[in-house]
Formats: sequence, C-alpha cells, structure tokens
Amino acid sequence: MFLYLSKLLPVFFYPIGLAVVLGLAGAAAAWWGRRRTALALAVIAALQLWAFSTPLVSLALLAPLEGQFPVLPAARSRAADAIVVLGGSLHQIDRRRPTAELTEGSDRILFAARLYRAGKAPLVLMTGGNISFMSTPEQAPEALLMAELAHEFGVPRSALLTETASQNTRENAVLSAPILRTHGVRRILLVTSAFHMPRSVAIFRRLGFEVIPAATDVLADEIRGDWLFAVLPSAEALFHSTTALKEWFGLVVYRLRGWA
Repeated sequence: MFLYLSKLLPVFFYPIGLAVVLGLAGAAAAWWGRRRTALALAVIAALQLWAFSTPLVSLALLAPLEGQFPVLPAARSRAADAIVVLGGSLHQIDRRRPTAELTEGSDRILFAARLYRAGKAPLVLMTGGNISFMSTPEQAPEALLMAELAHEFGVPRSALLTETASQNTRENAVLSAPILRTHGVRRILLVTSAFHMPRSVAIFRRLGFEVIPAATDVLADEIRGDWLFAVLPSAEALFHSTTALKEWFGLVVYRLRGWA
C-alpha cells in the first residue's frame, strides 16, 4: 500500500497535477457563482505551471541535489569491492517495443561499464525489479535487462550480479545488501543519477556500507546567454522541475521514516 500511495498521491502536488486540481476547483467555484475565487484559482494554476516550466526554477530545484557529490570521470574514481547500479534506466519490453529501450537514466549502465573497464571494481550488481501494479508477470525484471546491456557494453557475465525484486530505492538497498555481503563486499561504488544520489547514498550508508558516490545523468544545465530564455517556459524545464520535486518529496519521506 505504501508503494502504491507513494506513486499516486504526489502526482496531485506536482506542477501538472496541481494545475489540474486547481483548474477543477476553479470550475467548481465558477459553477457555484464564486467568480473571484474561480479567477484566483485559475491565475494560481497558470502561474505555478509557468514558474515550474522555466529553466531558472528547474535549475534552482535540481542544483542543490546534483551538487552534493562531484561528477567524476571513471578513470578518476576511487576503487571499491563492487559497483552497484540502481534501476530506472530502461523502458520495458512490451507489444510496442520488441527489445528494452534506453531512458535518460541509462547513463547509469554505461557509466558502470566504464568504471568496470577502468578496473575500479571486480563485480557489478544491477538492482531493480518491476513495480507490480505497473507491469505484467511475463516482463523480465529490469535488473536482468540492465545486466544484458552492461554485457553489451563490455562487462563479462562472470562479473555481473542481479537483484530482481526491488520496487523502490529503499528496496534496491535492502535487497541488495545480503547479495553484497555474501560476496564480502563492504565498499561500493554507487551509480545512479546525480539528482538521485543524496537519498541513495544515505540509504546504503544506513545499512553499513562504505559508499563512494559515482554520479551520472546530470540534468541541470547552466544558464548561458540571454537571460530572457531562463524565464520562458519549456517542456524540458517542466520535466526537470517535476523530477526534482519527486526527489525532494522522496528525500523528506525517507528521512521521516528513518530510511535515509
């Protein structure tokens, strides 16, 4: 139930969902003859949607997350006992996609392969299952698909481990822990998107691992050139703002529950 609610409820507090809620509330207010209230709700809906659609706001939300751990080339990374790669990298195989396809987060798999080829760890653990209410039983767990792609990128099968049951970031860590300990792993190179790293590092450290952050998939772009474009709305900036809000929400919830 926690997993289901954690996916459902926040939707109504993200920019698009909030705009819909405010729009419906405004329509109801107009129906009941409260025109000033309806107008105020419509203005608030438009302003918040515009604000979160600007590069200026998306950068302000992403930068504090992505700036906590430096993004380094694989060659400059410290060595560890294993590389742990968190899920969220692929589109699943379905009737429209005969093979798994890359998402923006697939940089995680590529960077893990680069770390392995640079000799930074002898093992690579892919962690991630499928969310039960958003997948079908015949779909392969994401970790298996990630491992296949890592093999294409040059990681030998003998170096690959998989954890295939987790459905969120905390489960990534909790279910990976016994696999890692079985192989004598104490120090890990943790690979995930830069915005996702603060929460992920905190979870693995709480489980007793020494964590070397290996961030990738940086979303925040510096604002260059004419500042007018920093306050003009764009779909990309709205996506980045929503991604950052999701992570801030997750970080708060995980800390309140003592997971991070």
